[in-house]
Amino acid sequence: MYADEFTPLRDFISRFIDMTDSEWRLHQQVLSRRLIKKGEYLLRTGQPNNYVAFVNKGCFRSYSIVRDQEITNFFIFEGEYAADYDNFLTRQPAAENLQALEDAEVILLHYDDMQTLYEKVPAWQKFGRLMAEYLFIHVSQRARDLQYHSPEDLYLRMLKETPHVLERVPQQYIASFLGIQPESLSRIRKRLMVEKRG
Repeated sequence: MYADEFTPLRDFISRFIDMTDSEWRLHQQVLSRRLIKKGEYLLRTGQPNNYVAFVNKGCFRSYSIVRDQEITNFFIFEGEYAADYDNFLTRQPAAENLQALEDAEVILLHYDDMQTLYEKVPAWQKFGRLMAEYLFIHVSQRARDLQYHSPEDLYLRMLKETPHVLERVPQQYIASFLGIQPESLSRIRKRLMVEKRG
């Protein structure tokens, strides 16, 4: 059991930087906790985009509306940050929706408090840079995957590398993430099951 609701976040940060107890206390005192029910939104398109959220519990999907159709961009689970990060940094309204797929708990950090931490805690600047690099690589990899790999290849990779996604996320959102219709995903799954038996 965690010492408190902020322990998972401190453990996550400590994988990237060393932070003293006093530096951590500066960080912790500006954090807030929020509970979000399944189906509710952490962020909606067009809303002020003032927070980054560390997911303590539950999972979210990030999606955009393109020509009246929902396009799933990412899934976010425990131990990850949920944010429309580029618009958060540029102080623009959200361009994505972040919806809870399960009952969730998040730890929030406001943009203004993040800037204050940059000024007061040198280690926090390093962490911010590393997170920006991590997210850039993540987004770039996603773009390459959609460009160079078939939906079936991506589904097979999910089976191998991230089976928890398939266990916890409804099929229609997985299909959207793969860029196909749910019926196409059903055909892929049936074909793979036949091949496995066979």
